[in-house]
Amino acid sequence: MKPNAQPARRGPRLAKAVAFAAITVLLCMALNFLLVDDVHSYSRVMLGELYEQSGEIDTLFLGASHCYRSFDPAIVDEELGTHSFNAGTSQQLPDGSYYLLQEAAQHNDLDTVYLEMFYTGYNQQASSDVPLACYLLTDYLPPLSLNRYQYLWEMGGPAAFADLIFPARHTIASPDEIPELWVAKLTDGYDISSYKYVTYPGEEEYRGNGFVYTYGVTPYGYGAILDVNPEAPMSAFGLEYLECITKYCSDNGIRLVLVTAPVPNAFCDNTANYQSYLSAVQDYADENGLEFWDFTLYRDAEGIRMDADAFADAHHLNGEGAERFTPIFCDVVKARENGVPLEDLFFATLEEKLASAPDGTYGL
Repeated sequence: MKPNAQPARRGPRLAKAVAFAAITVLLCMALNFLLVDDVHSYSRVMLGELYEQSGEIDTLFLGASHCYRSFDPAIVDEELGTHSFNAGTSQQLPDGSYYLLQEAAQHNDLDTVYLEMFYTGYNQQASSDVPLACYLLTDYLPPLSLNRYQYLWEMGGPAAFADLIFPARHTIASPDEIPELWVAKLTDGYDISSYKYVTYPGEEEYRGNGFVYTYGVTPYGYGAILDVNPEAPMSAFGLEYLECITKYCSDNGIRLVLVTAPVPNAFCDNTANYQSYLSAVQDYADENGLEFWDFTLYRDAEGIRMDADAFADAHHLNGEGAERFTPIFCDVVKARENGVPLEDLFFATLEEKLASAPDGTYGL
């Protein structure tokens, strides 16, 4: 009789374990519904649209807030006849760009990727320095996406998966917003065809295909946020994932162009050793057969008209600035297709730009 007793004891223990796991899952689901604000999320809507357009996208923009606030796909497509998509997300780090590139390429036949390289992201030491940059993507990537889990693992290891199961650990609504949030979740909060939950009148609004239009101008000037270390203009982390992006594009026949959206000349001048970062990116581009378009150094100062009224803060374009800039970006695409040399389009250094054609912020 004793040999048969062990399995009998295992049965109740297994049942209890299954019941405990089920209760835990249900509790997490309930708390996520009650506490997590995933309705007012640009990245949720953006990723929803990205998958909705699977098989159609040929031109992809990647990067952080300077990406999604600067490049308007509606203008790009009208000017260039493309089907473009802006997959920028807040604080997107190089590893986030890498995994999002793979995700987009698995669902589309990409022709060109424009990687926006504002310097702060490429100076981070590790993805774990900005975990929210990861969660803004992994919270909304599909459950069957392998990129989702690999990105989480590399960012935070086993602990990061706790945040996947229970996102209230990093995305919790304030108490006064909860009643309205519940109503949204029970009605149209997850309808990606409606942008009302990602529209903030007079501040900023989501306008489709990843582009965010920002209102207003900075009242605070153009102070630096992070000086550049001339001995290491890019971190090992930034360079590692830039190399991963370069290799992935090369292996899959995707044209990669490194770009930076216009930044106020005053901000660049106030940032110590800023030129050393630009030089490092240009050296990388030269070594890998790529092009680097730094629109802060764009030669036609009158054409681009980047004055103080074009910037929402010390370094981001506002919506009006983006509407001025995107056609200029398209002009450069066309010029390069027609063989216009890069030196005819961009100054070689910030020093030359400031001496010859500074924008309207210089000296403020």
